[in-house]
Amino acid sequence: MQFLPLMITGLLFLLFINMLFNLRNLNDETLTPSLIPEEHPMPLVSILVPARNEERNIAACLFSLINQNYPHYEILVLDDNSTDKTLSIAQEVARTSPRVKVIRGRKLPPGWKGKNWACYQLFQKAQGEWILSTDADTIHSPDSLSLAMMMAQKNQAHFLTTIPGLIMKSWSEKLILPIIHFVFTVLVPFHLGQYSKICRLPIGIGPFLLVKRNFLDKIGSYEAIPEAIVDDLALASHVQNNGGQITVIDGLKLLKVRFYRSFAEIWQGFSKNAYPALGAHPYLVPIIIVAAYLLFIQPYLKLWLAIQSGHELTLPLIQVFLISMMKIFLALKFETSFIFGLLHPLSIAIWLLILINSMRLSLFKKKLEWKERYYPID
Repeated sequence: MQFLPLMITGLLFLLFINMLFNLRNLNDETLTPSLIPEEHPMPLVSILVPARNEERNIAACLFSLINQNYPHYEILVLDDNSTDKTLSIAQEVARTSPRVKVIRGRKLPPGWKGKNWACYQLFQKAQGEWILSTDADTIHSPDSLSLAMMMAQKNQAHFLTTIPGLIMKSWSEKLILPIIHFVFTVLVPFHLGQYSKICRLPIGIGPFLLVKRNFLDKIGSYEAIPEAIVDDLALASHVQNNGGQITVIDGLKLLKVRFYRSFAEIWQGFSKNAYPALGAHPYLVPIIIVAAYLLFIQPYLKLWLAIQSGHELTLPLIQVFLISMMKIFLALKFETSFIFGLLHPLSIAIWLLILINSMRLSLFKKKLEWKERYYPID
């Protein structure tokens, strides 16, 4: 039966075209420091850095923020009751720059998740016309804030987020994490949002969330999403549901982030987020598993079997070629590994297992430990 293979080939071709449009949309020629006009408005920006047990990352993050070439900004760091040296390191960095203010977080109250509570406390102290929430495991380029502000104002955005570069050192990071780029650029038609409200999806990527202060105030700030585990998507959805304009830009020139450092951290961290990111709809999980298998795993198996048996291999070859071209384009764009990109079926399979584990934790009302706190996966 040729209908299903033909349909899979057609879908892969459409995904490839969608990726090309998304990448073109991200590659805005104005996103370069040399083209920032001198009269470009530069309102005060408050950079919020919630930090809990981030002694490995906090110093590098803060020094990269201190070295921004944007003239009007403040850096507010909240130590969220860390049990390591995060607070003392942040205080030491603060002594080197008057821009940095370190706040000791209050105890986590009932009904709040840790990061949302930390951002809410920071927001209460912020003075800026714009609010940039960033993670403590990020490293920003000197142009990060200038470029983001330019693009936000150019697009008249209420909310701006980026697809960041990734710092990957272990084999598990190189194998698994590039799927983040794959999902946002291949599977999400965010470029169509500028032409159709139907395709306008709420996209928020936690390491860089820039929001207009008066709009965030109007929609209830972080008090509107106190229990959201996937806080970035929850905030983006809340902005969009209240009529806000969302802009997604290329973050490779802005910042890099090291999400996790081992397979265990990746498994635990994304098990916390994967199922809630789908809205905790159990019927979506089998659909995603079947679709991912048919589109991104089966073509490799069919090609291998066709080579072994001498059967017709035209369609499997075209399918694997389209997937490989997507991976090559993304590896070139986001500077990820070509070699690990060849193991795409394996990385997809691992992500599906993470999703199943995340659903298991939710359905059986398990709690997951993260940074010495226990979170119910709702």
